[in-house]
Amino acid sequence: MKLSTQLDINRIQALTDSIFAVAMTILILEIRIPLQLNSIHLTLYFFRNTLSELFIYFISFITLGIFWIGSHFHHNLITQTDRISSWLNIFFLMMICMIPLSQQFLNHYTHEKLSIIFYCINLILASLFHYYMLIYAWKKKYVKPLLTPEYYVNAKHRILIPVYIYLTIILVSYYSTNIAIYLFLIPFVLHILPERGNKELSV
Repeated sequence: MKLSTQLDINRIQALTDSIFAVAMTILILEIRIPLQLNSIHLTLYFFRNTLSELFIYFISFITLGIFWIGSHFHHNLITQTDRISSWLNIFFLMMICMIPLSQQFLNHYTHEKLSIIFYCINLILASLFHYYMLIYAWKKKYVKPLLTPEYYVNAKHRILIPVYIYLTIILVSYYSTNIAIYLFLIPFVLHILPERGNKELSV
């Protein structure tokens, strides 16, 4: 009897959801307010440090949310998986686990190009692994019959457009780190736009 190379999609979904839950929780734990500050110093610290940290937390949480939604739809669209697709998913999750570290680096060195570049590279790698997960599933015909070529093309573009934005942010960081930070909001704005393709599968 030939052993099946297919793996249980439900197990992969459970692992993915667990990783995202932990990563999204850790984000807020990186924000700390010093104890025993008097009123004046507390106010100064809050406006000089905490607000910017909360903004970066917002960006990171929303970014993880975007990746989770994309991952959720990916697993909802496939009918089976194998070792290669599972390993692509594991490397994708490794990049997801790195986002809290990238956020911490960005919190401590907000105006340093290196922290912005590191954060961008982290998000680019996560996007690329997600991209290759989709391509592999399509080429192996692991997708549901409802998934049309039009939706497949739109899904690839939806993953790749943020990559181009992150590359742009890296370039902008050499000119202004302040502007670069705010550009991280663009993928969120684009993601909430209606998706073209199959109505049954649209976000």
